[in-house]
Amino acid sequence: MRLPFELSLALRFLRPKRTFVSIITLISIIGVTLGVAVLIIVMSVMSGFDLMLRERLLNFNYHIKVFSENRLMTGYSEVREKLLKNEAVKGVAPFVIGPVLVETQPNEGQAQIATPFIRGVDIDLEQTVSSLVSSNNLVQGDMNLSEGVLVGSEIRSQLNLKVGDYLAVHSARSFHRIRDSQEEGKDVVLLPDDYEVRGVIDVDFYDYNANFMLTSIESAQDLFDLGDSVHGLGVRLEDASLAEETRQNLINLLPAGLTVRTWEDENSHLLEALRVERNVMFYLLFFVMIVAAFGITSSQITFVVQKTPEIGTLNALGATGGQIMRVFLSQSFVVAVLGLAFGFGLGLLALYFRNEFLVFMRDLTSFEIFPASIYGFQALPAEIVTGDLVKIGIASFIICILAGLLPAWNASRLRPVEAFRHE
Repeated sequence: MRLPFELSLALRFLRPKRTFVSIITLISIIGVTLGVAVLIIVMSVMSGFDLMLRERLLNFNYHIKVFSENRLMTGYSEVREKLLKNEAVKGVAPFVIGPVLVETQPNEGQAQIATPFIRGVDIDLEQTVSSLVSSNNLVQGDMNLSEGVLVGSEIRSQLNLKVGDYLAVHSARSFHRIRDSQEEGKDVVLLPDDYEVRGVIDVDFYDYNANFMLTSIESAQDLFDLGDSVHGLGVRLEDASLAEETRQNLINLLPAGLTVRTWEDENSHLLEALRVERNVMFYLLFFVMIVAAFGITSSQITFVVQKTPEIGTLNALGATGGQIMRVFLSQSFVVAVLGLAFGFGLGLLALYFRNEFLVFMRDLTSFEIFPASIYGFQALPAEIVTGDLVKIGIASFIICILAGLLPAWNASRLRPVEAFRHE
């Protein structure tokens, strides 16, 4: 099957030669390749961040939380039964959560201090609403929370803990009692509660590993002096995307005095910031493609000047301005196709070996490019979204074609007499 006249001539013009124009053309292809690759890598990493963050939030947080307006929920069993009547609800569990001050009790050396959050849970019910107490996350020890705690792997490292060690836990109850005693003129010394480290969990999310401890709901109620009350109820849905719709249904179902919040409400600032950052990164990095397009324009202008006599010959042989224009647009088309093909290949290859590259750079430079303490993930996430690839491919192709439009139009306007004056 014969190629169209314009494309065949464009390919002949682009055939590699030891000329300056060939070097410019090669640079143009490399520019498009790098621009497309950078866009694919960045957009895929940002999509990976968004997807993994949502997964972590949904795995370790409740889809919906039910609070009491006075911050303490009494008679939560009745509320739990009402929540379970909703068809969208998969599980409901009570929880107690708050900040504490913990102090290690080493046999020798100085005690270490940290201020994590402690979360009191009913293990049997908690397994129906989150994956925090999953055995898959248990690194050491067991799940027995009676008078004991589970600590995150980062807390374990920071405080140099091991299973069987004891922690002195100071809660708000202790400070409130000291204040009340001082107001009454009494000198009271309240000893902290001692809890044994029963196990270590690693949920592959730095924020939780470094800032959360788990204990039984009875121990947490005692720590915060709640009696039989809890801070709220955590709800897991069959489909997390129905959180807002289910929230509206639950508001009508539950008695007055209760507040219902979804996981999106509690993390709206984080999700919105990530969405805005992703869009801004796309528009900013798309300027890389525009810069690469200027390389195509430069090579095409040089090409038109070099091929001016050939343009005059084509005009003299009867070629129309449209045919000459399509010859040079075909050159832009070939450069765009090659750049896109190499760019997609380079981008996907870089994504495949992204974490190996980070390890190599860390070993080479002794610098952590992707620290888990900042980003919250142990490995660089990436998610290749077909829609993003299509958007990058189409937009880049259009930019490349438009970049060659002006030189091609200028070539189509050359008259034979003007062209042969260059001879």
